[in-house]
Amino acid sequence: MDGAIRTRLQTGNRRSFVPDDFSEPEIKLLARLVPLIEGPTLKARTADIAWSYGNRSNMDLLSAAVDAYRSVPLDRDIWLKAGRDGWRRALELSVRRGRVGRQIAKEMTTDLAEFLLTANSSAGFMLTQISDMLRESRSVDPAGARGLADHFVSLAATVAGNQRLRRAFERHAGTWFLRAGETGLAHECIERVAQAYIDEANERSALDRGALVASTFIEKAIATIRSLPRKYRSARGLDGQLQQLRVRLADMRELSLEEMMLIQSDPIDISSYAEDARKVVSGKEPLEALASLAGIVPLIDAAKEMAGERKRMQGSLSQLFGSSTFSTDARKVATRTGLGVNEPSDEAVFAEVVRSFTWRIDLNVKALIYPALEVLMLEHRFDTGFLEEICNESPAVPPGHTGLWARGLWHGLSHDFPSAISMLVPQVEQLVRVYLKARGIFTIIVDENGVEMEKGLNTLLEMPESSQLLGPDLTLELRALLCEQLGPNLRNDLAHGLLNDPRSWSVAAVYAWWLCLRLVVLPYYGMLMEAQAENGSGGESMDAEQSR
Repeated sequence: MDGAIRTRLQTGNRRSFVPDDFSEPEIKLLARLVPLIEGPTLKARTADIAWSYGNRSNMDLLSAAVDAYRSVPLDRDIWLKAGRDGWRRALELSVRRGRVGRQIAKEMTTDLAEFLLTANSSAGFMLTQISDMLRESRSVDPAGARGLADHFVSLAATVAGNQRLRRAFERHAGTWFLRAGETGLAHECIERVAQAYIDEANERSALDRGALVASTFIEKAIATIRSLPRKYRSARGLDGQLQQLRVRLADMRELSLEEMMLIQSDPIDISSYAEDARKVVSGKEPLEALASLAGIVPLIDAAKEMAGERKRMQGSLSQLFGSSTFSTDARKVATRTGLGVNEPSDEAVFAEVVRSFTWRIDLNVKALIYPALEVLMLEHRFDTGFLEEICNESPAVPPGHTGLWARGLWHGLSHDFPSAISMLVPQVEQLVRVYLKARGIFTIIVDENGVEMEKGLNTLLEMPESSQLLGPDLTLELRALLCEQLGPNLRNDLAHGLLNDPRSWSVAAVYAWWLCLRLVVLPYYGMLMEAQAENGSGGESMDAEQSR
């Protein structure tokens, strides 16, 4: 929280207020006001700032902050607004008080555990957030972990009509089973998570809500089952179920194509791009604003770009002459001989599309993405827990990688794009690999000695199957952005340590982060909106948004 309260927004020659701006007399005044404040939230915040930026030897002030934070009742509605952050901050402050603080932290975790064990499923995602706090505090022994695991299993059995909450409860049950040393029971929880995905796919299909949405749940079920150890899958007969799910997924994909419709928008005047982008995200709820940013730029139309570039090349004198391309460190990375009057090859056309792609992302980032991002972060603040909830449910994120994706997206929202792409670009490569493997496509190279090595992203995206499964538009975007020497080539330069400081802050880095945000958020948001439409209200499905 110290880092959070120091965050500020810079706009031109002005910026927002931060506690560092308080003078010493003002900090002393805040400390004197603490005993006079009745509201627990305001009192806790005031005492926290007065202690953090004033006299840190004043243990009474620290105690006042902790007591006020933990006095917020464990009520679901209050928890979503202030309780979660307050209790977490109280735990953080308590550990700074030595033995006395550790005793207070123990009392708090005991209170949280007792509340969790007596609560029912109506508390919703508040219970999973409390579970996260207990797990992070490392204060639960194996016996207590087993009790929490059993309770989450029983909770999951009571929410059959809310598959997302059911999956969350089962995941937390599995985490606590692992903490208790019960690996087999943890695997059973993961198996039930997969079944919950299948059940939701069945529900969507029965309601005729579209094969595309239903197929995303089948995808997640396949990925979840595949995350289980092979020995466990064999003992439970899950490999046969995997094959059946793959066949079903293929049928759903064919049906999805028949259901799709073309959506076109009117041309946008370039002079109004930035203003329009700000309006797209302004004044919306956090999750809706995030989804608006993720969808603010359409993917490139691969077929149209290839056809347009071919036509341009046929009428351009520049194609009569050869050219060379050099990297920022003066290496020749690509050459092209003059085409003369010959028909340009597919490779030559693709190379020119990649060149123009760099201009495309420069325009999109400067005119659309970055202006919208500035407004988004002016109006909202996102934490990793909120993003991890999205990643858990998004069809784009493989099991076991949600924390990395969430952290990478959070770095970008914090304008730390070097850290964002360092985490997310390798995850994109793994995503493509997992996606191909799930459909039975071989992604391993075997050398003459029988040694197996995974293919790199360049090779994976050049495979015809990638274009078929990912779609030609996304495949072109990934190749042009991450793998081609004529483009930003982020993946290769990042992997080989060639990415320097300026390029790690470039528009290409911003665009790479935004593309990852799009891959994760849009499918999740689409499923959430459809679920709300079916339920007739926001209800439980909005917990992920409110839990910030």
